[in-house]
Amino acid sequence: RLYKSYDRGDTWVQSADLTKQVDRCKVTLMGAAGDRTALSKNDGVSAYSTIIAVSESPVMPGVVWAGTDDGLVQVSRDGGITFTEVGKSMPGLPANHEHWVSRIEASHFDAGTAYVSVDGHRSDDLKPYVFVTKDYGRTFQSVSSNLPEYGNVQVVREDPKNRDLLYVGTEFGLFISLDAGKSWQKFMNNYPTVRTDDILVHPRDGDLIIGSHGRSVWIADDITPLQQLTQAVKDADAHLFDIRAVVAFLNDRQDGQQVAGQKLWVGENAPRGAAINYYLKSAASGAVKVSISDAQGRTLCSTDGPSTAGINRVRWNLSAPMLAGQGGAAAFGGGGGGRGGPAGPPNTSCAGAAGGRGGGGGFGGGGGGGAVAAGTYNVTLSVNGKTISKPVTVMADVWMNEK
Repeated sequence: RLYKSYDRGDTWVQSADLTKQVDRCKVTLMGAAGDRTALSKNDGVSAYSTIIAVSESPVMPGVVWAGTDDGLVQVSRDGGITFTEVGKSMPGLPANHEHWVSRIEASHFDAGTAYVSVDGHRSDDLKPYVFVTKDYGRTFQSVSSNLPEYGNVQVVREDPKNRDLLYVGTEFGLFISLDAGKSWQKFMNNYPTVRTDDILVHPRDGDLIIGSHGRSVWIADDITPLQQLTQAVKDADAHLFDIRAVVAFLNDRQDGQQVAGQKLWVGENAPRGAAINYYLKSAASGAVKVSISDAQGRTLCSTDGPSTAGINRVRWNLSAPMLAGQGGAAAFGGGGGGRGGPAGPPNTSCAGAAGGRGGGGGFGGGGGGGAVAAGTYNVTLSVNGKTISKPVTVMADVWMNEK
């Protein structure tokens, strides 16, 4: 049953039973009736008639979806008072199946649209099943398309900012679609080939957060380029994506005390600075320049960026050489390219570059430069004789000052 509370959990209202109401004590296993005395009662029964997936529409309260571990998909349009079973409309599933409805994702853009993933590995069915409905479940169509035929799906997510951008987690990794499920590609980089159980797009920061099965939590920092990769962007010769505001974090040495041996459990922080992402329709014929200027239009620093086709990234580490009359210039080492892209150019003046889908590396400081003050700066991309500019906001680390 699905329970709903109107008073923050003090009291609850229950729905009708939304499952197939399988009595597992009547299920025959290996020729033995389920009501027979056994060392481990019901051991091996995969369908326990339990609701395991719930999703309410973000755009229309009261549209609620529920999925069960015995193969049903239920939808309510009156806040959970009444439900209609619509799972039978999903094409390609075995007849009378009891596959788990592993996840339901109500669309962020349309009340009648929802995505459903089905996991059949407990019934020896390892095919990927991903479906979409656009009419409250009256009809479904498969969007599994070119997903590997071997690898059941644990989770499906729709990007909250780009309705054509989908994510699925399978038994063997993470996949994304840029065209609403018409085609999929593996999105791994340094992510391990592992069962992927959960996916979340951070609503404020736009990071892609992945929960793996026994291999930790993984974060793809700043997926703004994927969210903004529309057809118009792909048709342009070059495009500079919006740049996420960045905090000039300060290190707290008191919180950096080390302990010996295996007692130190610390996750990896995102690289310091602002990620600057741009798209090139084809490889640039000449140099690609990324420069930072202040509110007065003075260029603080510049760097060479990767010239390969596709999405590229350089990272400004929030440092800049001294301006004229303030001392000597600073030199900063470029960051190494992550997996999937070339290494960043050496001796860049203020940024580390990372090609393709790679990440930025560490940066070495030089004499005479320093961190920039909080404020708004201008980023300019120069490629093939064209220039594109976007603002970037640097925020002070007020959280450190509050300690």
